[in-house]
Amino acid sequence: MFRLICLILVLCVAESVYAGKITLKSVDRPAEEVFAEVMRQSGKNFIYSSDILRGLKVRVDVKNKSLGKTLRELFKGTDIEYKIKGDNILLMRRKKEKFVPKRSISDPRLRDTDSIKVGILRDVIVDGSRNKTLAMNSTDIGALNVSKDMIARTPVIFGESDVIKTLQFEPGVSGGVEGTAGLYVHGGNMDENLYMLDNIPLYQVNHLGGLFSAFNTEAIKNVDFYKSTFPAKFDGRLSSFMDVYTRDGSNKKLNGSIRLGLTSGAAHFEGPLYKDKTTFSLSARRSWYELLTLPAVAIANSINDKEDDDFSFGYAFTDVNAKITHKFSNRSRVYALFYYGEDYLNNGTHTPEDKKNDYYDKDESRLRWGNIVASAGWIYDFTPSLWGKVCGAFTRYYSTMSTLTESATLNDGEKLNFTSNKVSSHNSISDWIIKADFEWRSSMINKLNFGASMTFHNFLPSRDSRELVADGVTTVLEGNGMDYKAREFNIYAEDNLSLGDRLKLNFGLHYSLFNITGKTKFGLSPRIAFNYHLKDNVAIKGGYSRTVQYIHQLSQSSISLPTDQWVPVIDSQSPQVADKIAVGAYWNAGNMFVVSVEGYYKWMKHLVDYKDEYYLLPPDMQWNAILAEGKGTSKGVDFKISKEFGKVSGQISYSLLWADRQFAERNGGRKYPARFDNRHKINVLVNWKINDKWELGASWTGMSGNMITLPTQCWVDPGLAPWHYNMLLKTDINNFRLPFYHRLDLSFTRHTRHGYWTFGLYNAYCNMNTIAVRMDYSNSQFISAPDENGYYSYKMIPVFQKIKLLPTIPSVSYTWLF
Repeated sequence: MFRLICLILVLCVAESVYAGKITLKSVDRPAEEVFAEVMRQSGKNFIYSSDILRGLKVRVDVKNKSLGKTLRELFKGTDIEYKIKGDNILLMRRKKEKFVPKRSISDPRLRDTDSIKVGILRDVIVDGSRNKTLAMNSTDIGALNVSKDMIARTPVIFGESDVIKTLQFEPGVSGGVEGTAGLYVHGGNMDENLYMLDNIPLYQVNHLGGLFSAFNTEAIKNVDFYKSTFPAKFDGRLSSFMDVYTRDGSNKKLNGSIRLGLTSGAAHFEGPLYKDKTTFSLSARRSWYELLTLPAVAIANSINDKEDDDFSFGYAFTDVNAKITHKFSNRSRVYALFYYGEDYLNNGTHTPEDKKNDYYDKDESRLRWGNIVASAGWIYDFTPSLWGKVCGAFTRYYSTMSTLTESATLNDGEKLNFTSNKVSSHNSISDWIIKADFEWRSSMINKLNFGASMTFHNFLPSRDSRELVADGVTTVLEGNGMDYKAREFNIYAEDNLSLGDRLKLNFGLHYSLFNITGKTKFGLSPRIAFNYHLKDNVAIKGGYSRTVQYIHQLSQSSISLPTDQWVPVIDSQSPQVADKIAVGAYWNAGNMFVVSVEGYYKWMKHLVDYKDEYYLLPPDMQWNAILAEGKGTSKGVDFKISKEFGKVSGQISYSLLWADRQFAERNGGRKYPARFDNRHKINVLVNWKINDKWELGASWTGMSGNMITLPTQCWVDPGLAPWHYNMLLKTDINNFRLPFYHRLDLSFTRHTRHGYWTFGLYNAYCNMNTIAVRMDYSNSQFISAPDENGYYSYKMIPVFQKIKLLPTIPSVSYTWLF
């Protein structure tokens, strides 16, 4: 206790000594890098036009100085002046003075516009680009920062803006099945992406089979996305890392928005609880599909025959984000956040009591799945050069599915011979997390990031139960599904080093331990990357990274379903490992466009998938006994040209990809292409601000079709029965590529005095893309002549049919701002 009191006293003294003070040293460093350090220490934001800092190098040496004195040192000897307004620092060029001849006030030649000194302050334009900084000045390859505005401007289905669908327009990223919020990065699977909410993992990020993601745009501040090289802080997945930062809330006044759309509504409120100290942010989103389908279900049931059963259907999803932040000073603040998201789906048939039948039956299915996240943390600047964040969190994904079948005969309204069969299935994963992250700037040329975390996992892959009622006797059967408890420990460190004006290096190491069922598995993940400037506007990068994954998701479909299970590596299983090499070249063209070309090669081992014909194995086998272990590779090139500012902004990208898999117990041990091996992919995204009232957004995407498995041969059975069934020849996995996919989406935004209207058109020219192929026997023939035994036969003639899903879909929504 005495040591704790001493520590608190030391921190209080440090707070009083360093509050509001800045310490930094720079010798001819780019101004943007120095500003980043000033922003971190002061909590202020810089607002300026990009041409002001073009080529500006800064030489400064201050220690425990106020913000004003620091800024005076920064801009001494330049023509740049500054103004501090609230949390913003506005930069502008100092105007030259213009002198005119002296005149008396009574001089009739003196007009109202004449003066002894003229200079006019123009509007300040915010022209900073974090993505340009990431491309040109960081060592990260394939990194992207996505703003809330960028998400809102991307045209999407039903007008539901979605961060994951925005990322699908990035080169090297595939969306999976049309219309869904899937993410397949550089040939990886969906479970190889780590989704985080303020650095806390989310295990289920989709609504309605992936049609929408669980991230409410109204709650988002910005998003960091990494796909090629990774900071040492991140591990646990093979393909990508996405961290969604939620809004802290305004410290000035209450404001927010309310949005009404065709399929859902959303509301956001934020403001101060205690001025300049405590703020809140609250966002909620709710779909109303059940309200839209209710009239259709009622009409269909009303026109049913008297003896037909009625049917029911209901679906809805809900998202709630809440965050409270308290600021002790510019150097110390705490926060608490909460997220809740859930889907439910009910459907079934039943015999209504008002229909005169001599029987009763009921068939009903219920599904419910969702996430809960709770987190609290403390962010503190121990000194001007040492920053830290400590937090604790709980995250849980759960899924429940149940089916109920009832039947009985009716006698004057009384149910006789009643039977009931109820089957339930549950799966979940829960984590308790403690973590700490630190950043130490020993100098302007060296930054060290380090930290550690401890996670307590609880896995429930599957637990089934069954309740039977017959002849008045109830029997309950409980499945033997067991849960697994695991402990995971992670520690990392990385050094960012600037060697002169042109070369930057990044060295990192991530070490992890995973203990489960008495066995400990470990992973060592080195990282190294560099950035070298050939010129001020031309950079080349290279890097190597290794990632280790201890948990994976078992999916029987290419869309996200509540039956998907998160399971750990147990017994003799090894964690999945991916090694990746990436290189890139970047050109800042005229300070308006950023052109990039990135190449990569990734090799993976200990991948997990179902064995061939696993469904033929005994049903009581443990879940890991039906899995196969294998390896894979992916390689490709990503090209992108982007423009983030001006009346017309957007990007054009192209990616070339090869991805394959090989399992000893799949496909006869032969190598085969991954399902989302989309060889060519082109994306065009354009936003045009026509005037202050109208904006136009357009996106076009085209890519090679997904890979599917189709039988190449079939033959008629030997004729042991009068029906001749076709026997299918087993063939290679993913042996057929679907037709080329392409689609145009449009959005129009009309700004009003208190908000804006958004009109959308998904698949504007109505190209019905093929999403799957099925075998059908609609072309079968009845053979009228009997065979030698006198039997008449039916010849089954198989036909492949393309399945096409989404036509042109319009949407409209209104957002009220206050």
